[in-house]
This record gives sequence, structure tokens and C-alpha cells, in this order.
Amino acid sequence: MDRPLHPELERVLEFYLAQRKAPPAVYEHGAGHLPSVTFFSVAKLQEFLSNPLLTPSWVTLSANGSILPLEAAALQKIVQNKTLVFMDKEPVNEHLKRGGALLLEGLDILDPSINDFIAKVDSALPCALSNCVAFLSQRGAEAYPGHCDTDDVLVIQVEGRKRWRIYAPQQRRYVENILDNARLGRQVAEFVLDPGDVLYVRAGVPHRCETVGEYSLHLSFDLVDRTPNIEQITHEANARYNKSCAPAYSAPAAVTDGYIAMLRSQQFQNDLAAATAHVRKDAVTFRERIGRASKVNALDKLTRQKG
Repeated sequence: MDRPLHPELERVLEFYLAQRKAPPAVYEHGAGHLPSVTFFSVAKLQEFLSNPLLTPSWVTLSANGSILPLEAAALQKIVQNKTLVFMDKEPVNEHLKRGGALLLEGLDILDPSINDFIAKVDSALPCALSNCVAFLSQRGAEAYPGHCDTDDVLVIQVEGRKRWRIYAPQQRRYVENILDNARLGRQVAEFVLDPGDVLYVRAGVPHRCETVGEYSLHLSFDLVDRTPNIEQITHEANARYNKSCAPAYSAPAAVTDGYIAMLRSQQFQNDLAAATAHVRKDAVTFRERIGRASKVNALDKLTRQKG
């Protein structure tokens, strides 16, 4: 049985489902959608960052648009021939003291309530396994320069204030998504997210953010599209073509016509639909397993005995 969502996340889900029902062309700003935000906070972020089992893969430190390397902070200890990996958090402390920006990945793994929320977010998409990232920025230090995202993004402003500048939509793409002023294009909107505001931004929409005040904390849900992409589709198509290629010395036009006919064949389309359904099913199962990452209750019987 599904666990009930935190009431604030239930309200965010309503906003999100409305956007999925009638997707905006560029963005939708839900000003004051949450009267308050209690399910997450800077204190909660610090608690997660203090987890001794975090490794550098979870954390990104950013300064002046550059990512600071954390490999040297990675440590390991051999215990009974097993390698335990952790990290020295002093670089994180020093970076934040200097006013730097920080990203913490994998909040759906660290927080069961966020994982429950994303499970419902994913279920409203054709084939997705979304991510949740915490963005902490301080005045004058943003995590990213101007850019556009490959997937749609849902944002919850948790603490502080963040100014967003939105630019005219561009072609969705997987490369060259960091944009200088010239490539950002024409600005179409500017607004400030206050605590409790939510925002839905479409893939390929350039944006640039600026921290208003001392600091800003927001959660970004990357609605990652897991539908088989062109590389996966052509890999399978090429494998099939190699087993049944065009006759020797065929003209290039005949080769391409045969290849396209194979892609459009009912059999290939049926197999592609089946593959997509399989990916979606695996994503749902994986999301359920993420929900068990912080759930060990087999010792409850022992703790009850002591009580």
C-alpha cells in the first residue's frame, strides 16, 4: 500500500500533474503554492552532508562557474579485506565558509519521503526515472552559469530567494547546453522565487539564476526521459540490418530505403514499444528498491522488548 505523501509534497504533486495535463510552452510559476516548507531545510541538507558514508560522487562544489575537484577528499579504509569508502568533509566546510555553491545529488536515496514523491512524478511520465538535487548557493556564487536542460525540471524553492531569467525556447539537445550571453537568446521573463514557490521549466528552455539575499536553497527534480534514445534504437537497428542487409552493390538510396523501411516496420515498432515498457517496468522496480535503501525494521522486535 502506498504511504501518504507529506502534505506539502502532495500539493506540489497537484501542481505538477496540472502541468503534465496541459504542458506549458516555456514554464509555469506557482507563486506561493506552499504556505511554508517544512519537509526540507538547510538543517536537513547539513544533516545529509554530515553522513560519513557520503563519497565525492554525491557532492558538487562550484565556484565562478567551475567545478572544484573532490577526488583528493576520497578516503578508504580496509577492514577484513573489505574496502570502506568515505570522504574528508573539510573541503566542503571550507568551500561553504568562503561563500561557494554546493549541489547534493541523490536526495531520493537519502530521503524516503522524496522517493515516494518522485515515484508519483515518474508515474505521470511515459518512461522516466527522475532525480532530485539540492542546490545551495550564496550571494555572488551560483552553481551553474546560463544553460538549458535536456529534460523538463520541477523546482521547489525551500529557503532564501532566487531570481530566474527565462529565455526563448531552443531545440532540445544532449550537448552544448552551457550558454554564454549571446547564445542564451531573447529574454522572455524574469521573476524571483520565494520560499514555497514552485516552478516547472520545459526542456530546452535557457535560464540563468541569481541568488537574492544571503543564500538560496531549492530542490530541482530532473524528470529524466528513459525512453530508448536514437543511439539505442540505431544500435538495435544496425544489428538487425547486419543480419539482413541490402544486396551486394546496391545503390546508397536503396540501402537507406531498406534501412528506413525496417525502422518503420510493424515488427520493429512493436519491439520498440515492448522495450520501452520493459524500461518503464524496471524503473518502477528500481524506484521501489531505492525506497528500501534506508529501511531496516527487522530489529523492531528487539527494541520493543527493551521498551
